Order: sequence, then C-alpha cells, then structure tokens
Amino acid sequence: MNFLLAFLLISSSALLILLIRYALNWLATSYKYQLFGKMISRVNTNEKAVALTYDDGPNSPYTDDLLDVLQEFDAKATFFAVGESIKSNPDVTRRLIAEGHELGNHSYSHKQLVNISLDTIRSEIQKTDDVISDLGFKANTHFRAPYGLKRIRLPWELAQRKKVSILWDVDPKDFENPGPETIADSIVQNVKPGSIVLMHDGMQDGDRNRSQTVAATKLALQQLQQEGYQFKTISELMALEA
Repeated sequence: MNFLLAFLLISSSALLILLIRYALNWLATSYKYQLFGKMISRVNTNEKAVALTYDDGPNSPYTDDLLDVLQEFDAKATFFAVGESIKSNPDVTRRLIAEGHELGNHSYSHKQLVNISLDTIRSEIQKTDDVISDLGFKANTHFRAPYGLKRIRLPWELAQRKKVSILWDVDPKDFENPGPETIADSIVQNVKPGSIVLMHDGMQDGDRNRSQTVAATKLALQQLQQEGYQFKTISELMALEA
C-alpha cells in the first residue's frame, strides 16, 4: 500500500512537471496570449493596410537599400533594431528615423529572453532604449522579443514599461534565402488587412546578406499596391484597429 501511494505521488509529480513545462513552452511561443501587458500579432481592421517589419538590423548596406525601395513606393515600415547594431550603424538609423519609419526595440544583444534573470531582461531592454534615445528617437518604443520568445518575466517587464509586444502573422522566412520571388509570393498570398509581416534586414547568427529581402520587398510592394494596400508603421496600423 505504501509502495502504491509512493508510486502515485511520484507519477503525479512527474505529470505536474510535464504540464508546467508544456504551459511555459506554450506561453513562450503563443501568438494569441500572454499573461501580462498587450501583445499584437495582427491588427483588427477592414482597411487594406499592412505593416512591413524588419528585424535584427540595422545592417549596412542592406538597410540603406531597403530604405531606397520603401521611398520609391512611398511606403513606411517598422525596424525592430538590435542595440549593438544601432551603435554600429548610427547613420542609417538616423536616416530611417528622418524618413518617417518607426524604430522598435529588439533587445541589445539578441539573446533569448527566456530562462534568464529579470535583471538581464531589464538590461537588454533599457540599453537599447538608451541607444535609441541618444539618436533623438522616443524611448518608449514598441518591443519585439528575439525569436519571438517570451514567457512570464519578459511580458511582465514590458507591461511595467507600458511597451506593446509586437509579433506577426505573416512570416515568409526570408532569412532562409529561398529566393526573392518565393519570399514575395509568400507575403502576397498570406497577407490580409491588418497583417504584420516579418522580414529581416540583419542577421545575428549566419549570413548577413539580405539582398534577397530587399528584392522581395520591391516585388511585394509592387503587387500589393496594385491590390490597393497601404503600408503603415506599427503605430499607424494600431491606430486603425476597429
């Protein structure tokens, strides 16, 4: 009897641990729910407007090339920049701000902000806010977690800072370099009013050549403009929410 009771207790404990791990992993990757603060992966609007977003930069010369393309189509975008990359590329950062694009916080070093201390999370957010402020841009920017991973501590800290956690609903996986046409087709086929498109003007691990993303952006802009879409910053898109 004692053996059976011990077995049941051990089994129950093991099951509880598995359930907790599952819940934490679900929270880390969910695009629908988080425990604290506001999270957006798509804006609820009937207007044909989308937000193009670029992660991991700035990254010369590809961020400059993207800005040229966006300027050609009179399109605005949001760049979720890494603090270290901003410090390495201040001129293009100033340019994107001057041309009316939005700058978001994508952490300072692009490390995963799960399974680490709250102090480290705070440092990753604050150091990038400080770099952004030094360039004359508002510090209370939107935030995108590296790799889109969160859980409990990061959303809690963002809520204290009144930062919105921005994810996405269209991911053409441009970082895999499948070809500009493949990237653009994935965007055009999956986008809908209020969509947030994830792309990359930089890369923290691997090839930093983002020429395919530049070419794909031009192709997607051409096709979506013909369909009547407008291209907004995240804040502009959020303002359209029904």
